[in-house]
Amino acid sequence: MWEVLLYLVLFAVAFAFVRTRPAVALGTGLGTWIVCYLVTVEFDVRVVALAPALALLSFLAGRHAADPRPTAIALTLAEFAGVVVALTERGGSDTALAVTSGVGVLGVVPWAFGRFRRRFAELREVGWEHAALLERSVDNARNAERARLAGEMHDLVGHELARAALLVGALELEPTLTAQQREAAKTARASVTAAAERLADVMQVLRADEDEPVATIEEVVARSGLDVELANHRRTAIDGIIARTVHRVTAEALTNVIKHAPGAKVTVTLTANLELRITNGPAPRTQAVGSGKGLVGLAERVALVGGWFEAAPSDDGGFEVRAKLPERPRARTTPTHVRRERTEEEIRKSARRTVLITSVVCAGIAIGVPGYMVFDAVTSVLTPQQFERAEIGQDEDALDLPWRTRVDNPLGVTAPPGTECRYYSTHPNPFDGDRHDLHQLCFRDDRLVSKQWLARRSG
Repeated sequence: MWEVLLYLVLFAVAFAFVRTRPAVALGTGLGTWIVCYLVTVEFDVRVVALAPALALLSFLAGRHAADPRPTAIALTLAEFAGVVVALTERGGSDTALAVTSGVGVLGVVPWAFGRFRRRFAELREVGWEHAALLERSVDNARNAERARLAGEMHDLVGHELARAALLVGALELEPTLTAQQREAAKTARASVTAAAERLADVMQVLRADEDEPVATIEEVVARSGLDVELANHRRTAIDGIIARTVHRVTAEALTNVIKHAPGAKVTVTLTANLELRITNGPAPRTQAVGSGKGLVGLAERVALVGGWFEAAPSDDGGFEVRAKLPERPRARTTPTHVRRERTEEEIRKSARRTVLITSVVCAGIAIGVPGYMVFDAVTSVLTPQQFERAEIGQDEDALDLPWRTRVDNPLGVTAPPGTECRYYSTHPNPFDGDRHDLHQLCFRDDRLVSKQWLARRSG
């Protein structure tokens, strides 16, 4: 028992230091396993039970070693020391071969996998950093281009629109114009002014940051100057891009009401799940004819963020605009940091599954193998008293025999010609030095013709 506890303590210490001192931890684990094997010179339950722990320790040592040379030296020294002790003190060439195989399978192979895993992680990290750098470069280039476009639009188009509005306004005041011509000039000036306002909105969108505050729906309604019945059921904050879309849809719909249904009753409703509805009744006056491009632009804008848009006349002769918007805008491409987080989470899940499966398998081996050995020995015991009471010539049914045999045909044992033999345990302890001893009972025509105590001690 003290020997087993010592092995467990040494492996616990090795696992505790494998991150900071991988070479020392690996050397401790290898030395513990080799000593455990050379004490008995066979693969008993202790050696088998420590094997998974050594393999895992070797993998972790390879994974955490920044410089592989110290751990490689530890493997080489352990291999050399085990072979020397086996050849000079314990069992000879067969034992040396077993030590070499054990260190190779449980030490070198997992260590190599650990080194591969470290290199893979390093390469993956370099790839993510490069992808993040490219993404930042693209973002910077996009922001710079948006700022450049906004500046050019302001300097070129904005200036020309302002000049056109000024000229049309001067024309409107010309005293020689007829009333019809003056009204046409007034309409042209209003159109140029509206175009300048739209241009200002576009430049604001180009220059705006996604997190920049945007006007609320209450502010949009108040600026319209219309008598609007507003019902805002949204109580929580709205994403910046979605808020701008709500702003744009509401402003465009109210502008259309001013143009095409002045004086009509208007209702604006925003639900808690971001369904926007702008409804107006029939127009008291004649409606102007529009191109419909504004509604098409709204539909495209709503679709870009992943929502749906609908605009159609209502049953009472009015008009209704509806838009359902998502909580978050649909991303055109998944950001690198999001992909990285998802990938790392999948890797963590895979690692947890691997550890769980390995633990279950090792626990099954550690519990199942000794458990079966105990079951096999206990349920097939033919005690010395039962063995002595068995007399040559007795019928098999008259004998007091266990309900199962230990083995059917053990290696190295010859049965008498023409007989059928049964082999039973001599005692219930499957872990001591006499565990291979057997009671042999041989029968011919269901009668006992031979019995032997087979002393088959290991070593």
